[in-house]
Amino acid sequence: MSGAIDEAALHFWRFTTLAEIDAIAAAWRDLEARCGDRLAYFQTFDWCRGWIAAFADMPQAPRFRIKTVWRGDMLTAVWPLMIQTNGGIRVLQNLGAPHSQYCNLLYDDAHMSDETTHELLARIMQEPDCDVALFYPVPEHSPLIPLFAAKPPIPGYGGESAVLDLTQFSGSEDYRSQGGKLKKRNRNRRRNHLARGGELNFEVIWPCDSRFADLVRECAAMKRTWLRETGRTSSGFSFAGFEAFLATLTGDPVTLNGACLSVLAVGGKPVAMELGFLRSGHYYAYLGAFDWALRNLSPGKVQMEMTVCWLIDNGADSYDLLGGDGDYKQSWTNKVVPLQGYSLPFSWKGRLYAGAWLSIIRPLAKRIYFAMPLGLRKLAPGMQTVGLVALGI
Repeated sequence: MSGAIDEAALHFWRFTTLAEIDAIAAAWRDLEARCGDRLAYFQTFDWCRGWIAAFADMPQAPRFRIKTVWRGDMLTAVWPLMIQTNGGIRVLQNLGAPHSQYCNLLYDDAHMSDETTHELLARIMQEPDCDVALFYPVPEHSPLIPLFAAKPPIPGYGGESAVLDLTQFSGSEDYRSQGGKLKKRNRNRRRNHLARGGELNFEVIWPCDSRFADLVRECAAMKRTWLRETGRTSSGFSFAGFEAFLATLTGDPVTLNGACLSVLAVGGKPVAMELGFLRSGHYYAYLGAFDWALRNLSPGKVQMEMTVCWLIDNGADSYDLLGGDGDYKQSWTNKVVPLQGYSLPFSWKGRLYAGAWLSIIRPLAKRIYFAMPLGLRKLAPGMQTVGLVALGI
């Protein structure tokens, strides 16, 4: 893309290989600084490049479709997508699914228009190379929302992310003083009970720290224990190499952007951790876990409180618990981000997948699975497979 190029003209390019993506790394990262949408972390170069490198060679690996828009030599939009084959059905979806939590578009605020996004979608529809395209979860202020205004939503789909607005607190002490006497008493009680096992220590560790990779793996191991003990499943954890991928993520303690790991230790031993991502002051609470043996002491709650305090004192303005089930999320937050989902079928198999599997069969399988007694879900290995089918895409 060198030579005589019309700087005013738009060019639409699709990249499909790791080498092609590496070639535009500088332009992609530069675009991130010009995109004001803070819910676009999962469209950043480091996340997408890391995910592709980790899973490009897995069995039935997806085919990558990185849609881009250029104005001359300047990259103005990136829409990272992939095609995954499920049961013989080719599904175009958000790059990184199920690990990517928001389906969004990375775009230049000064050079984006409805015409550009419509052209992006038109090119997908002209040459879909899939049976169905799925776009979810799309946050309410994404430029993809007006793009899909006339398109069919995924039947029955609807969700929200729970977010704590940190700007209402002048500092961490102000946050700790909120919530009434009972809440403060419970907070102190949890800390005191944990402290009986040794001195409490909290720190935020960045990827430049030599401990980061091992602690991320330990955090994931804690989460696996929780999944097993509670009879839950995770399609994300079913990927071989998931922990290794997380351990390679980047983050910058100077600019406070990217991956970071909150660690609560008792007597020098980690008892609760949370892997999160920062983008322009918006913090994504991505993966939280705790020592199952200490579950009655609520180390996870203590760690979350300390993480929120650290975020407030370091200028972050949002603590995002992301989408998904969990009443506890509402108790920690004070606003929500509505999420939408859209399906575009291109074949009879795609219509069946979107109209029957996503809207009827999968929700029913999920209800049946969680209606089973906990002991049955924990005891029968086959039930874990049923759970993955019910929860995964």
